Amino acid sequence: MEMQSVAIGIGLFVFGFLIGRITSPKEKTTTVYQPVAGREVTGADPEIEALLRAGHEIDAIKLYRQNYGVDLQGAKDAVDAIQARLGDTK
Repeated sequence: MEMQSVAIGIGLFVFGFLIGRITSPKEKTTTVYQPVAGREVTGADPEIEALLRAGHEIDAIKLYRQNYGVDLQGAKDAVDAIQARLGDTK
C-alpha cells in the first residue's frame, strides 16, 4: 500500500509539472521598473540635464515622460527636482 501511494504521488507531481510546462507562456517576460513620480534622478539623465541647462524645460518634461512613462505632474515634479539639484531655480 505504501509503495502504491508513493507511485501515485510521483505520478501526480509529474502530471502537474507537465501541465504547468504546457500552459506556461512561450515568451519570456521582463519586468520594467519605473521611478516613482517626484523621485530625484542622480546623473542618470544627461539628456534631460542638457535640455534644462539650455533652458528647454518643456522638452525636458516631454523626454522624462517618454523615458519613464509617468503622468505630466509626476514628470514636472521630477524635472523640477533635477533642475533644483543643478542649481537652476526658476
